[in-house]
Amino acid sequence: MEKISSIDTLKDKVAIVTGGSGGIGRGVALQLAARGAHVVINGRSRARAQAVLQEIRDLGGRACFAAGDVCSKTDMDSVVAEAERQYGGVDIVVANAGGNDDEARTPQVRGPFESIDLERVTAFVGKAMAAKLMIVQAAVPSMRQRGGGSVVFITSEGGRSPTRGQTAIATFSGGLIAGSKVLAKELIKDRIRVNCVCVTVVRDTPSWNAAFGAQSVVSEMHRKQYETIVSRSPLGVADPLAIGNIAAFLASDDSAYLTGAAVSPTGGLTIH
Repeated sequence: MEKISSIDTLKDKVAIVTGGSGGIGRGVALQLAARGAHVVINGRSRARAQAVLQEIRDLGGRACFAAGDVCSKTDMDSVVAEAERQYGGVDIVVANAGGNDDEARTPQVRGPFESIDLERVTAFVGKAMAAKLMIVQAAVPSMRQRGGGSVVFITSEGGRSPTRGQTAIATFSGGLIAGSKVLAKELIKDRIRVNCVCVTVVRDTPSWNAAFGAQSVVSEMHRKQYETIVSRSPLGVADPLAIGNIAAFLASDDSAYLTGAAVSPTGGLTIH
C-alpha cells in the first residue's frame, strides 16, 4: 500500500477535487492536503465527506465540503464560489467524478457492440464529458486571476488502450484525452496546465467493489476483464493513494513544464 506523502510542494494552494469523498477522489484529496494544499471536496453527500475531511484535519490540513452535481453548471459555479469564499481562489482542479458510474456498468452500456443500447451509450458519453468539463470551465477565471494553475483529469485507460465491450468508455475517455490537449493549447497563455491520468482497475474503489465485492453487480465479461487486468499487471494494481501521488505531482511545480500529457499508471499493463 502507498503511504501519504509529507512533501510540502503545494503549500497554501487551493484545490477542488470532484468526487473527493471516496475511492480515487479520497486518495487525491489526502495527497494534496498532505503536501500543503487547502482542499475543497465536492460531492453530493456532506455526511459521506465527513470522514475524508476529518482525515485531512488529522494530517494538519485544511478542507471544506462543497455540495454540487458535476453535470450542473450552476452547481459547479457555486463550488468555485465556495473555494473563493473559503480560501481566496482556485489553483488546482482535479476532475475526478464520473457523473454516472452505475450506468457505465450496466450491460446496456458496457457490453458487445451489437447488444448495447446506443441511445443510453450516447447519453452516458455526454453526461460523463459534462462531469469532467463543467468544473474546469467554472474554475478557469479564478485560476487565471491567480496567475495560473493546474487541471488534472482522472479518466480511463480505455481511451488509450480500448478493451472489448468498452464502446462507451473508450468513446468518452478518448474524447476527453483529445479535448484536454485542446484545453492545454488554449490555456497555456494563462499558465494553466492540463493533463490526464488514465487508470484501469484501482483497488478499494466503488468499481473494484462492484466487481470483487461480496455482491458483484457487474457482468461476467466485465468481472473477467478485471481479473485479467489484475493478473497481467507486472507492478501490481494501484490503490487510490498511489493515483493521488500522480495527481499531486501533476498539480505541483514539480511538473511545471508538463502540459497536454496523458499518463497511465497501469503497473506495466500498458506501455505508451
